[in-house]
Parts: sequence; structure tokens; C-alpha cells
Amino acid sequence: MKKVVKARNLIAFRIWLEKLGYTVKNLTDGKGFTFSFKKEYGLVTGELEGNSLAMQLGEEFEDHLKA
Repeated sequence: MKKVVKARNLIAFRIWLEKLGYTVKNLTDGKGFTFSFKKEYGLVTGELEGNSLAMQLGEEFEDHLKA
């Protein structure tokens, strides 16, 4: 399965989400996190997999890093 972001970019991705206005919360197992804004919800697991919103934002984030 495709990763949301590269492992080395995970902390920066989390900070980027917070700067965009998303509320970021750790999962109870401490290996992943959820994020939300209004009625949009995202999930990033410890294996760097996630739902469609996480995949979309992860791709956008990686594109920003390439620029």
C-alpha cells in the first residue's frame, strides 16, 4: 500500500497540518495520529498508511517539499 508521506517527513507533515488549522491528536497506541477540521477527518497509522484525506494532503505536502 502507498505511504501517506515518507517516514523522515512525518513530524514535518504533522506540523504542517497544524499550521493549516487541523486539530491533530495522537492515537491511544502512540503510533499514529488523527486530524480534523470542521467535518473533515484524517488518519495516519503507525505504518504510515491512512484514509483518502490523509493520502491527498500527504501528496500535496510531498509536492511542496519538492518545489
